[in-house]
Amino acid sequence: MLELIDNLPGDTVGVSAHGELTAEDYREVLAPAIEGALSQHDKINVLYEIGPTFEHFSAGAMLQDALVGLRHPLSWHRIAIVTSHDWISNTVQQASALIPGEVKVFEWAEQKDALSWLAS
Repeated sequence: MLELIDNLPGDTVGVSAHGELTAEDYREVLAPAIEGALSQHDKINVLYEIGPTFEHFSAGAMLQDALVGLRHPLSWHRIAIVTSHDWISNTVQQASALIPGEVKVFEWAEQKDALSWLAS
């Protein structure tokens, strides 16, 4: 499940992942939020929190994640991944060259640092 994070700047979309992430989560939560932000900003930031309640991605969710990035390859400013899962941190760091925009991984306790980095 993806939940939107409230009270972020207009150019920043924030989501928090819990349990299993499915393709529907991306289509119904993340994609509309990104489209809304891009309707008002040329480039946007993304805060993606993947904490202790996250379990796994479905295959469809992984595909939708890639498609979200590919739909707007020049529209990403910064993407902050805040996670308590080492495997996600390692995967993002290894794949960061393929991810549009500037990507940085933060430890779960560094949520405020991630927000500061996105705002800078």
